[in-house]
Amino acid sequence: MKGIVTTAIATLALLFCTQAVAKDKLIVWEDTGKAHGIEKAIKAFETQYNCDIEIHQSEYVEHINDQQKALSAGKPTPDVLMLPADRLGDAAKNGFIIPLDFMEKDKARYLPSAITSLSYNNQIYAMPRSVETLVIYYNQDLLKYPFENFDDYIKFSKEQKKEGRYGVIGKLDVFYFSYGFIGGYGAYIFKDVGNGKLDPNNLGLNNDGAVKGLEFLAKLVNTTLPKSILGNDGWGNLNKLFIEGKAAAIITGPWELDNFAKSNLNYGVAPLGKLPNGKYFSPLLSYRAYAVSKYSKNKELAKKFLQFINQSEYALNRYSEIHEIPPIVEIMNMPIIQNDDFANAVLTQALHATPMPTIPQMQAVWEPMDQALNDAISGKKSAKQALKDATDTIKNAINAQ
Repeated sequence: MKGIVTTAIATLALLFCTQAVAKDKLIVWEDTGKAHGIEKAIKAFETQYNCDIEIHQSEYVEHINDQQKALSAGKPTPDVLMLPADRLGDAAKNGFIIPLDFMEKDKARYLPSAITSLSYNNQIYAMPRSVETLVIYYNQDLLKYPFENFDDYIKFSKEQKKEGRYGVIGKLDVFYFSYGFIGGYGAYIFKDVGNGKLDPNNLGLNNDGAVKGLEFLAKLVNTTLPKSILGNDGWGNLNKLFIEGKAAAIITGPWELDNFAKSNLNYGVAPLGKLPNGKYFSPLLSYRAYAVSKYSKNKELAKKFLQFINQSEYALNRYSEIHEIPPIVEIMNMPIIQNDDFANAVLTQALHATPMPTIPQMQAVWEPMDQALNDAISGKKSAKQALKDATDTIKNAINAQ
């Protein structure tokens, strides 16, 4: 009997010890190649909260889709994931992410446009990681100073072709990268009806300005861009041409800074300036954000993790590591941002950018508009017909939602 009691006590003691040392765990999905930006914050959080963080890196634009695929396959899903602002409305509407109650208290720390972009039905569903819009990177050995007008970039591009190089390149057959041109000519995606509300039934993607902008864009692509960067296969050639000095400048976003910095190029960064019609290039202004999954088994700890990593100390460290600008007012006013040419280029361009629509209907826009661009650039359709067809497709998709 004594032996049985002793064994029982030992078993209970072992169970107690096992429970005592058991740690909470969070699975965090981070963007590809960006995990080092939050390593310092993760180590501090693990120590303070006696937990373990398991981090996975993958393309952040696919996190919502990948989460649903993992769920269907019975695989582990994240506690924390990332998404672009344009996916927020759809993700919130479908219940893939949860509102972040702490953001109501913290929202004064952030740019107002970031809070608007990451809200749905008057609740904040994500915490902003970085602000992004398009800028132009230029090789200072080929182009000493950036131009203020896009007409000059066009002339420069024609001169570069005579020397066996390209002037300004960009993935301009993709709607995200081309919107700045048609937006600058008067197009809009959804009508802004005031107070930050958009009318999904009022599209401005085939108005006169949109047609003129696409006509200009199609001519620009066909006269200045290499064919090797067009289509789905073109992505791999885009940065390569710039890094190898075969293109003098490239239109892309803040996310490429690390790649160009590692290339040893003598480069500068600038906003894009004015279009031939005298209006500013008007790209989309968006935010990369962190969210908590609906399927997280430790939602409160996940929320604490998000608050923790966006403390100014860790957000500033993240900027130093991955060069993506946190839309945190305190940090944006610091000398490290104010005196940084790259940050200034992004923030100056943001002044002439169009906030990315984040309502669920935005998901109906991308593919039809990509198709319209390709139809107009290839000459398969006129700009007017391509935009009409795209708008009809978008309206039908919205009506079917």
